[in-house]
Amino acid sequence: MSLQPANSATSPKTWAIVVWGLYIATYFTFALTMVIGLIIAYVKRGELAGTPYESHMTSAIRTFWISLIAGIIGFVLMFLGIGFIILGVLAVWQLFRVIRGLIRAMDERPIDDPQGWL
Repeated sequence: MSLQPANSATSPKTWAIVVWGLYIATYFTFALTMVIGLIIAYVKRGELAGTPYESHMTSAIRTFWISLIAGIIGFVLMFLGIGFIILGVLAVWQLFRVIRGLIRAMDERPIDDPQGWL
């Protein structure tokens, strides 16, 4: 008698929701959960190729790297006063991408332009 469910594979939709959920959790746990989400996105992107969720993994990866670069620039420029503005705009941009990704994943829709800025 097996204790494994008949279909124990996690659905692509679930992986997309997990990645976006980890990105949202970043606002409460510093950057640790975003790094975990990034790793999952890199690992699962190939497996999800050809599904609407491949675009979610690509968008999540791009969101991470743009956030990291803009965050570093914003931090450095804080000493000139403009960094606070950059970090504020980054936070709004990042929230938009993450919430949009989560809604689209729950609706089983791809990200229209995962390589784009919005």
